[in-house]
Amino acid sequence: MSHDAANDNEPLTVAPAYAVVVDHLRRAIHLGRYAPGEKLPPERVFAPQLGVSRVTLREAIRVLEGEGYLTTRRGATGGVIVLGHDASREELRERVRERREEIVALLEFRLVNERLAAERAAARISPAALDALAETVDALRASESIGAFRQADSAFHLEIAAAADCELLRRAVEDARAAMFLPLDALEYEVMLSATVRGHVKVLDALRAGDGAAAARAMAAHLRATNRELDAILAGA
Repeated sequence: MSHDAANDNEPLTVAPAYAVVVDHLRRAIHLGRYAPGEKLPPERVFAPQLGVSRVTLREAIRVLEGEGYLTTRRGATGGVIVLGHDASREELRERVRERREEIVALLEFRLVNERLAAERAAARISPAALDALAETVDALRASESIGAFRQADSAFHLEIAAAADCELLRRAVEDARAAMFLPLDALEYEVMLSATVRGHVKVLDALRAGDGAAAARAMAAHLRATNRELDAILAGA
């Protein structure tokens, strides 16, 4: 045998429930599902939605507060609120440079998977999903903060991944998007906004036409434009 069979019988390490919730919420924030300044649902509503107790949810929130993702404000207008980065853009860029090799590999991984997702989606996407994509483009045009930009940008890419109708591919795209949280926030979204909108429109037009090859080309061109911006950061520009 190529592996030690005894390892198969080792006890499994099962994460506590609050740690599972921490991972879920951290990932949702990285994917832009909750933008900076946005409130999480009230505890009495959110805990049942997540399928956990209110005590478990509170513990998860305490952990994420300690990590700087959330803050709790008291009072009638308070609640659990998502925080933005407390680091400057230059500090974020330095963190990106420190992860240079990891991020280069991530960009290559993302290009391969999202190009395939766009190609597959062209033959499978529903009219409702196309309408949802158009709404994300409108939201992107209207974005006035990095949080709103990330939310609309992420929604566009994840909608296409879902339309590709391949669970492994959808998960791969989502994993890469979550891992891009820090690199994307290091970019000047104001500079990238118009180019990102144009890139999304070209992908959407190809999807509407049902042209898989064109959708793949448009997605690749869009991602390469983002990659060039990150290359400049990685080079210390």
